[in-house]
Amino acid sequence: MFLLTVRKKFIKELTVIGVVLTGLVAIVYHLFIPERYFLWFPAIPIFFYLFGLLYIAFFSFSYRLGLEKLAMTYLVCKVLKFILSAFVLIFYGFVIRHEVVAFIATFMFFYFAFLIFETRFFLRFEEKLKLRQKNKK
Repeated sequence: MFLLTVRKKFIKELTVIGVVLTGLVAIVYHLFIPERYFLWFPAIPIFFYLFGLLYIAFFSFSYRLGLEKLAMTYLVCKVLKFILSAFVLIFYGFVIRHEVVAFIATFMFFYFAFLIFETRFFLRFEEKLKLRQKNKK
């Protein structure tokens, strides 16, 4: 029950953060720098949203395996996200080549925004988990 509640909360917050950030960045592009807008913009929030869903699935799986696996899962997810992000940036820079600087800047903005969100969420999750374990004893 606890895990289901955490998953629902994470997905809800992930969706809200994704929609708000996408809307804000789209407004900035359309109002202030329309000449820098690139057609691949919607792929960036979709990438981070899908990775967030993968992230919570990994945590759900490792939670069932044992609580001692959570820290390692967190680190593995961060490394995986970094590597996949590097591949996306390299692919875009060498293959698509349209507004590369704008793409990289937007991608990095989303990367750090979602990094902060995920880190904050799972720090709170760890605190609640420890408090829950303490109350059980």
